[in-house]
Amino acid sequence: MDARRPKSGTRHDVKPRKGSDLDSLSARERELREKIEQLQDFVDHGPEREREAEEERRRILPPPSEITQRKREKKFMEQLSRGELKNEKRHQAKSGFLLFLLILAILAIGLWIYRTIQ
Repeated sequence: MDARRPKSGTRHDVKPRKGSDLDSLSARERELREKIEQLQDFVDHGPEREREAEEERRRILPPPSEITQRKREKKFMEQLSRGELKNEKRHQAKSGFLLFLLILAILAIGLWIYRTIQ
């Protein structure tokens, strides 16, 4: 037998595991540590972040009551533009005609006063 070759049954003869169990345990440990860090960060800073997010939302969006008010106004204006628009135009035309008659009456009275004075 060759003196350089180890004999059967020695520790050199046993093939070590590739470390898959050790690697998987190490990976699991890293995952758990990361999860613990995330949870610790959430516990430490979570309420503060939530408060800041709520303040940011308040600064960006109007309050819900204002949103409903705007929706009501928009609906009213849509209805106004449909049905009331004709009435409004009719009213303005009538007002314009009355303004024309008023100006005509003022001119007639002014002319009458001018002729009376002369």
